[in-house]
Amino acid sequence: MLQAAIILKLWKASMMQAMEYRGSFAFSIIANFFDFIFGFLQYLVFFTAAQSIAGWNSDQMLVLYGVFMLVFALQFIFLYPNLVAMGDMVNSGNLDLLLTKPVNAQLILSFRRISFEELGSISTALVLLGWLTVKGAINLTPASVALFLVAIVAAMLLIYCLFLLLMCLAVFLERLDNMAQLMWSMFSLCRYPVDVYPARLRFMFFSFLPVAYIASVPASALLGTASAAQVMTGMIIALTATFATTLLWRRTIRAYTSAGG
Repeated sequence: MLQAAIILKLWKASMMQAMEYRGSFAFSIIANFFDFIFGFLQYLVFFTAAQSIAGWNSDQMLVLYGVFMLVFALQFIFLYPNLVAMGDMVNSGNLDLLLTKPVNAQLILSFRRISFEELGSISTALVLLGWLTVKGAINLTPASVALFLVAIVAAMLLIYCLFLLLMCLAVFLERLDNMAQLMWSMFSLCRYPVDVYPARLRFMFFSFLPVAYIASVPASALLGTASAAQVMTGMIIALTATFATTLLWRRTIRAYTSAGG
């Protein structure tokens, strides 16, 4: 409860800081809305030359895009701002101060900041998925909704594992530039259905580098084409990865020698 109360207060401070420049705040939301629209148009262009892509028709691809943008926006809101600030915390010595406090440093470092710039993307993603549901492309059932929610949780856990791994690198290296490029490189693999990749890559994306569970599997669950076993496999992989990266984080902190050496 203490950790949650601290994080909520930090989020309130983030909101107050964002609202100090309301014009910039509003422009960021609008800019992300148009970024979503441009991506939407790109998907539509694909189907001017093809009826389907790896067995996914236009409506199914739009479901994938909506799910992809939903997951991307959630990580950008809750995780990315904290990753960007991690190197500065190490170099400035603020990490030392936090580690001396009677709080869970992993939780505070992971969620102390929140960004509202992707509200435009997340709202349009929800509108798109809602429209596809009304259109009939998505047939919601209790089973598909349940599997989709489990798949989304697994996707966010997998993204958090990458986030935590990068935080460990930031502590070891003391400076980690271009983290945005690394995050986007992973997300670029998720923009399209995993079925478009060769068999060997598909195997890797379902096992060693489980990016298939970030967008393709949640979208398939929403469409009713993913099996319960496939979704639960993704959750088991996500929980195992979360446990492993948490252990790595604890070892990293034990080996940390502070900003002053």
